[in-house]
Amino acid sequence: MKKLYTPYKINQCELKNRMIMAPMSIGNTEEGFVPDSTIEFYRRRAKGGVGLIIFANMQWDKVRYNPHHGALLTDEKFIPQLKKLTDAVHEGGSKIFAQLMNRGRYAYQRSIQGEQAVAPSAIPSKFTHFEMPRELTVDEIHDFVKWQADAAAIAKKAGFDGIEIQTNSGYLYGQFWSPVTNHRTDEYGGSLENRNRFMMETLAAMREAVGPDFPIALRISGSDYIPGGCTGDDIVEICEILDNSGYVDGFSITAGWHESDVPLITMEVPHATYAYLGRQIKAKVKAPVAMGMRMNLQKAEELTERGDFDAIVMGRLFLTDPEAANKAMAGHPETARPCVGCNALCLDNVMANQPAYCIGNYECNREVELCDADGKLPTEVKSAHPEKILVIGAGPAGMEFARVASLRGHKVTIWEKRDRTIGLSMYAATPPRRYDIRYLGQWLERMCRAQGVEIILNKAATPEDIIAASKDYDRVVMACGSKAFVPPIPTETGANIVLAWDVLEGTANLGRNVVVVGGGDVGVETAMYIGEIGTLTADQLRFMMIYGPEPDEKLHELLNKGVHNVSVVEMGPKFAKDINPGSRWSIMARCRQLGLNMMKETKVLEIKKNGVLVENEDGQQLLPADTVVMAAGAKPYDDLYQAVKDKVAKVDLIGDTVKVGRIPDAIASAYTLAASI
Repeated sequence: MKKLYTPYKINQCELKNRMIMAPMSIGNTEEGFVPDSTIEFYRRRAKGGVGLIIFANMQWDKVRYNPHHGALLTDEKFIPQLKKLTDAVHEGGSKIFAQLMNRGRYAYQRSIQGEQAVAPSAIPSKFTHFEMPRELTVDEIHDFVKWQADAAAIAKKAGFDGIEIQTNSGYLYGQFWSPVTNHRTDEYGGSLENRNRFMMETLAAMREAVGPDFPIALRISGSDYIPGGCTGDDIVEICEILDNSGYVDGFSITAGWHESDVPLITMEVPHATYAYLGRQIKAKVKAPVAMGMRMNLQKAEELTERGDFDAIVMGRLFLTDPEAANKAMAGHPETARPCVGCNALCLDNVMANQPAYCIGNYECNREVELCDADGKLPTEVKSAHPEKILVIGAGPAGMEFARVASLRGHKVTIWEKRDRTIGLSMYAATPPRRYDIRYLGQWLERMCRAQGVEIILNKAATPEDIIAASKDYDRVVMACGSKAFVPPIPTETGANIVLAWDVLEGTANLGRNVVVVGGGDVGVETAMYIGEIGTLTADQLRFMMIYGPEPDEKLHELLNKGVHNVSVVEMGPKFAKDINPGSRWSIMARCRQLGLNMMKETKVLEIKKNGVLVENEDGQQLLPADTVVMAAGAKPYDDLYQAVKDKVAKVDLIGDTVKVGRIPDAIASAYTLAASI
């Protein structure tokens, strides 16, 4: 058995394996109480086999708190409902730690009862749009120490198996440690010993409150990735001090602050990139070390097997598949639904104080809403009226429908006109560092085939084919996707115009000068794809860094300069407005690095043989263009439906065939239809 799946001990708390579910805010609270929907969410994750669940963002500040976004540990009145949570997790076979947190200067005033945020020093943050925090007084720090000890005692009474103190991502303790945010001149500022004093006092008080055998762990960013902040070496020194105190039973390592300009957990980050931060801490401390940040099951197995870490922390994997741990322990990790690292409905929702969901798992955080009177999800119940169903299209919508319908006992066949599955989502997965998007489609295909769904490729459906075949099927489901929209722009004969999809398919010939018409998600990602052509690959960069044929400055130039000159023309005031915020910022940053000419609020007047005539507030200009790439949007491809709707008894539409959307829209429409049949 791989080490990842063997028992693991934190103080006197023994876990059945070394998989830890990361702390994540997944739903709103009700006046500080945990709702039953959250309890059901975690009950299913516990049954799914994870060894330890960290219950996120429990608030202990009695003045500055958000009663609707984070469970409260400020009064014993919260114990009964918290006990329901811990009992549910224990019945599922897992252990659960309470994570204590305080946002410090990262708290919006409107979110904490209208109180001004407090911090080590009165230094604002771009994360909160520079709202000014107030410097904590020494008496308030002493109150904070006591309140956290009281909160730990309440957590213990509520049945939690341990405490995790959140210091990572730039929250309160990280703010005390960092020279950037701690400018105090009293006993809590200046030297590292002073900047660490608040933590040491808290640990001492907490240990007295919970006793010697109750685990206390720390979640720590291995480096701030903030100019002038704590480096990896600084954090190693802090961890050594904390480890030697005897108060800390374990470390859980992440990377960066919310203000960092480095992508941390988006899909462009290679899996386990930040493991080096945890390794250098583990080399210096005696307490066990768990590593998180952009992990998957393969890397988790590898890093624990090699002895790099004692345990691995993964969060979004258990959002997308509550059974991931059980599947992995059974020797079938490939059957776990993959996280694609998009952050679209999980982290982005949480940052907006909304419940967390998952683009690939419609059931995530909807368990109570979807379960029947017996507590069963639609995918756990067979239909009373099994049908034979023909699906047209093997994109995410078509395959998700087939997956859910086959689980419900229906016999499903898919016709797909291409020689591959996953439909237009392939194009979303083609731009640089967006590859992970295709993992979802690949998983859907594996599950469909394993469940007996017949997928027929290279089968281009005609209305006549569908009408003839409908005699052998009870229902036809149209998942035909969308087609490109080409605006009626005056065009000179001989202009070289291609679709963005042609570029991403690899069938377009591009000249030196390229103009992309349309600055939405497709346009921007296609422009980035073109801009990266001719830049150094990862293997080339590694070779050059090892052997040094060029100085670092030249390598940076070669990383950021491709062979095409690219302009993007967008009529609206914002580029890539359809990309979720957790991914958009780094994509736009990369476009700037590549030197793309990004022109917003600009209208295309005419496409000529040698360029594109545009107009904006600066007047008209001709952008040189050997190739013009159309990325002006899409519209539903419902031609087949219109041709057969009156000639087929039962026909349904899902995904982009109804309304052009994104992957979660396709998954939602497919799931809900399949669950209703």
